[in-house]
Amino acid sequence: MRFTRTLGLTLGLLAACSSTPTTTNTAANVARDSSGNAVTTTTGQAVSASANERFNTAAAAMRTHDAANNGLGDWTPESCNEVAGLFERAAQEQNNGQFAEAWFNRGMVFDRCNLANESRQAFERALQISNGNYCRAKVQLGVQAFRRREVPQAQQMFEEAIRQDPTHCVEGYTNLAMVLRTRNPSTEQEWAGVIRNIRAALALDDRYLPARNELALAYLQQAGDDPNSQRVFLAGLVCAQAIQVADAQAQQIDPQVASFVADIHNTWGLVDIRRGEIIRALGHFRRASQLNPSMFEAFINYGTINLSFRGYDDARQAFEAAVRLRDDSYDAHLGLGVALRGLSQTQANDADKQAMIQRAQQEYARAQQLDQNRPDSYYNQGLLNMSYMGNTIPDLRRARELLTQFQQRAGQQPRYAQDVQRATRHIRNIDQTIT
Repeated sequence: MRFTRTLGLTLGLLAACSSTPTTTNTAANVARDSSGNAVTTTTGQAVSASANERFNTAAAAMRTHDAANNGLGDWTPESCNEVAGLFERAAQEQNNGQFAEAWFNRGMVFDRCNLANESRQAFERALQISNGNYCRAKVQLGVQAFRRREVPQAQQMFEEAIRQDPTHCVEGYTNLAMVLRTRNPSTEQEWAGVIRNIRAALALDDRYLPARNELALAYLQQAGDDPNSQRVFLAGLVCAQAIQVADAQAQQIDPQVASFVADIHNTWGLVDIRRGEIIRALGHFRRASQLNPSMFEAFINYGTINLSFRGYDDARQAFEAAVRLRDDSYDAHLGLGVALRGLSQTQANDADKQAMIQRAQQEYARAQQLDQNRPDSYYNQGLLNMSYMGNTIPDLRRARELLTQFQQRAGQQPRYAQDVQRATRHIRNIDQTIT
């Protein structure tokens, strides 16, 4: 199986209103910060005390739902609509609903429940109120475009956000670097564009962890397959420095930033894998999953390492967590099947062994439902029928059929070359057995 990295998409935290004085509301009705300065929106409009109170109530509700279930969250369509409604009421407390931050966070709530249309409308409303110039809202629309695999549109959104607010849009620079990196740069000039945008983000905020994570991923990608590359060392150094930054601000960082720290640990684990430091990698992937229990990639990577040294029970738990997060993941179901297959051989009770084998078959079947053309599940199901079933003639014939299907789908792909050779030997042995 392959190790998984995060793309580095920067999802905004709760937007904080600025403190620049303005004269939109009467002085008696203006919300003020702890220093007595007027609280204002991104457009410079003073926020009324009632709007600010409603905003803070909505923000507290959002944080509560995010923190539930040990950080997994307990969002449902009903709770999303409820909290999004709180932000809408906060916005409506302002004259003509002129409260971009409230509309933005309404969009972020809908995003929690994958309500793409509702979140897009809220982000667009925030942009409209801001005359099209609101970095976070425009970046989120770019993130949504990227999720839809509309990469040129996403890049355009990030570039526009930067152009309109070049001295503040740290999220825009970071996400633009991510888009450029995922295009697999091949020249120094192309890589220069990636690094330039990351450095621009860090120049605006050197504590911004997603930018540091993106820099580590860029160095790791530049290193290629060379474990001794200086770029691998630099990637690890960036990760170490990022964790130091996070630790130094532990009392100041919003709890949601823990997900950013989890991204760093996941990337650091990938660096360790490249170096061949498997135990260290295991620790980083475990830490990532602890910091962010919703981090699918960390569970996949933790499970994959455990499979490599037959830690089947730990692998099973990791892949089960991954399946709960993304039931439509081929890799999660495949990994769970492999873990269950291995775990079946540790069962003293024959009934328990057969139950494990049956579950493994179900996971392989689910993987095939998700992608009938991908070879991996056919190979693993072939092994299951060949070596873990009753060793009857029907089992062996089914194994031969599955291994043949694997060969057909694998073709000449280099990454399957060794398994194709093994499948050929297995088929030959089956033929000698049943004839």
